[in-house]
Amino acid sequence: MRTVINDITRQACWIVREIESYFCPTRKVDSSSTVEATPSSNGTDTNLLVPQNTRESLFRRSRRNILFLHVPKCGGSFVEQAFLPWIRRCPSRRIRDARGHLTYCEYTQVFDRHRVDLASMHIFTVVRNPWAWHVSWFHYLKEDYGRGQSGMPTEVELFQDYDFSDYLRWLADDEAPTSPTRYIRKQQLDYLTDASGTVAVDRILRQERLADDLARMATELDLAVTVPQCRANSSSHGHYREYYDDFGIDLVARRHRDDIETFGYTF
Repeated sequence: MRTVINDITRQACWIVREIESYFCPTRKVDSSSTVEATPSSNGTDTNLLVPQNTRESLFRRSRRNILFLHVPKCGGSFVEQAFLPWIRRCPSRRIRDARGHLTYCEYTQVFDRHRVDLASMHIFTVVRNPWAWHVSWFHYLKEDYGRGQSGMPTEVELFQDYDFSDYLRWLADDEAPTSPTRYIRKQQLDYLTDASGTVAVDRILRQERLADDLARMATELDLAVTVPQCRANSSSHGHYREYYDDFGIDLVARRHRDDIETFGYTF
């Protein structure tokens, strides 16, 4: 009898810890400061452990260690909806110098410093048509004025008086004022490759069919997540093709040569 009671007590304590870890990813000290979780020696305190449908016991599900490598302006809000609340424990959020849109190589360096095992994670990402990507960037940064969400104040200030043709001329000038992150001036493939230039992520989803790709991933990895039926942050800016003349089409094709070759996108 005592053994049964002890087992029930352990299960109850585990359930409480799970609830706290999912819904309370940081410990609030006061209204103006937040204490981040300190990674353990094996990084388990900061892993995105997503429950699977398979159960280890009556009260415990198996879990899959996942990292969402977020290429900026590529489905981040949609993915977050699907992986709430567990995404709050993602090391890209819990570790201060892993925040923002890091490349795979940058994650490798940061996680090594914090003793987080990148090799144990199933890494997935989302890519999109490069011509559509730049239209999305243009509108996002124009609308970020006064909000400061992008972390790109140089571009936000500059683009307020720009139309899209001005934006393309700015993009064509590698010496034009640019924020230190240089997010827009990277190819999407730059985020996904290791030091040798080899694609290092396990799975690449497409924004153009993101709901289907994410549902397929959830099925194949046996993840107990619900894929949203509609897009988050859907745009009302019209089809990307409406924004381009021949100069712009060629500019993006040249700047995103590797993306186009790797992912097969066309204008």
